[in-house]
Amino acid sequence: MNASTPRRPLTLQQERFLSETRTAVFLYLLQDGEVYAMNSFPHLHKQGFLLNAEEIQSFHIHEFVEIMLLVKGHLLHEVNGNHHILPPGSLVFVRPYDLHRLLPVNSERTVFASLTLASSVIRELMAYLCAPAVLNRFETAPEAPCLHLSTDATRALMLQMERISNEQAVNPENSTLMSRVLAAQLFADHLLNPEPPQPHVLQPPHWLTRLRDEAELWADLKNAPHRLHAKARCHPSHLCKSFKRHFGETPTDFLNRLRLRRAVKLLAEPDMKIAAAAAELGFESLSHFHRLFKRHYGLTPAQYRRSQGQA
Repeated sequence: MNASTPRRPLTLQQERFLSETRTAVFLYLLQDGEVYAMNSFPHLHKQGFLLNAEEIQSFHIHEFVEIMLLVKGHLLHEVNGNHHILPPGSLVFVRPYDLHRLLPVNSERTVFASLTLASSVIRELMAYLCAPAVLNRFETAPEAPCLHLSTDATRALMLQMERISNEQAVNPENSTLMSRVLAAQLFADHLLNPEPPQPHVLQPPHWLTRLRDEAELWADLKNAPHRLHAKARCHPSHLCKSFKRHFGETPTDFLNRLRLRRAVKLLAEPDMKIAAAAAELGFESLSHFHRLFKRHYGLTPAQYRRSQGQA
């Protein structure tokens, strides 16, 4: 990778990018407090795609999966209230709706890459790998999985990401296939349970998977519990047991995760009051909303809002 001369910051709305491509690789250089994206997307210039690379240094969430590889230098990764100094070779699987940011540790040049995939792509890959339990553990775990690769493994993975980045500029369809293959490889190598599945472990029934996927797309979450039970058309206790058995969380836990990720977006609006956001999401108690937000993200709603103002 030719990173001797930093390019001007390229701005690109990643979520909008992924709505078109569903997969992408971004290459970053952080030096002297500036973040530079070193990709080229000539086939998308007419569509007005812009990457605001500086956003990685302020708290943010995104509704896609990000597999981040740190190649050179060190980064401070703040995620859901936890702080980690990432050394070279760090491989981090950032889940959808993790609240996180990346900060420089010192003035050294830092090089890292990010493989981003729409959540629907991850579901398709987990279905292909016959590993829905991995996806459930991945989404509900309190920590974003972080591993450390050897120097040789780091170099080899970076070369794969660079190839995908180069291919994006000339053959987007081919780069999409390469991204999927690499993601499946990374999940299989680092996150699959090495133990064989037990015979009694059942796949989630189709109605339950469909219900969960549909709920993730709901725009209105104020009456989500009632709506979820109405859609399920089964006894509430059966729905609760089914969720717990197949997804490792209760329907209430699931809906609260949906509400909290929506809360982050609402609180990013300057005119939205915290109490109004809680009410819009269906939280009857403001203190309960505060406790859940702090437990999930490590910040109170007010602290998160102040962090956005400082950014």
